[in-house]
Amino acid sequence: MLLAGEGVGLLQRVTWFAVLGLVVAACAPISQAESGESDEVSAYLSSVSSVQVRVDDGFDRVSEALTVSYNTREVLFSAIRDVEYQGIASSTLTLAEAISPPENYAADHEAWLAHRRLAVEKAKEITEAIEAQDLQAMFAVFTALDQDWAAIFVATHREFCLALNQDSLLCQAPDDLPGGEYGAEVYEVLRLNSLANLGLYDFFGDMSPEERSLRLDQVQPHIESNLKTGGDAMKAINPPDEYEAEHRALIRYFDDQYANAVAITQANGERDDTTVIELFTASGIVFEAALDEMSPEYRKIAAPWVGPDPTS
Repeated sequence: MLLAGEGVGLLQRVTWFAVLGLVVAACAPISQAESGESDEVSAYLSSVSSVQVRVDDGFDRVSEALTVSYNTREVLFSAIRDVEYQGIASSTLTLAEAISPPENYAADHEAWLAHRRLAVEKAKEITEAIEAQDLQAMFAVFTALDQDWAAIFVATHREFCLALNQDSLLCQAPDDLPGGEYGAEVYEVLRLNSLANLGLYDFFGDMSPEERSLRLDQVQPHIESNLKTGGDAMKAINPPDEYEAEHRALIRYFDDQYANAVAITQANGERDDTTVIELFTASGIVFEAALDEMSPEYRKIAAPWVGPDPTS
């Protein structure tokens, strides 16, 4: 579904279409007005953005290459090779290490540096996978990076999160979220579920059935667990009357997708690729059916699951 590199994947249209998308955020500097912080903090957050955007720009170039050509593995490998990820990872780490964080952001900054160091370590594996034309190995590396990237956003300050990635759907909820305490609780459940899934839904249309099966062997246990956890968390929340129908629709979504994930695991275990593809499509139908039951107001509460507003 989504190949995000270490940019933002999983803008939660949680379907299993075997296609590729590159989702990276254009991390423009955060202004003081947006952050509500001092000049020192505003300057720091802008510095973080300007460093991280170097990585995002690289994956933007990969995305552009895939939009002007057939999405074959040769095009994908060539596009990522041309980005020279090893060089970007190394230079980005050097620049990040040169930034001194304000005291309140020291823990956030160290988490970011740890990820940048991991990116340097993994960059060699990406190069080796490209040289070997090993799609499976490359996806495994990107998934490891995505999962580590997601861990940064779980507890970081919203302002730091936005500095790394202006997709606020991965960050803690904004203050103007509808639904009061209920809205904030649902938003957080869906945000954490999105982060837990980051990189797990990455597939490519040029995968062979055997490659797709091996990929599913790797990710399906995590996908099933995350769907079960997300559904249980939603069931533990007591919605107000005005949101009861939409809350039930979300619970139904998690239950149906979990059942579908179990069926995918079974079909994949039997190496029944035809059924796997049919179940991929069914997952998309489940998502769209639940989405159709959401009012515009509730879509703001469920934004980490809904994904970005295409009209904004």
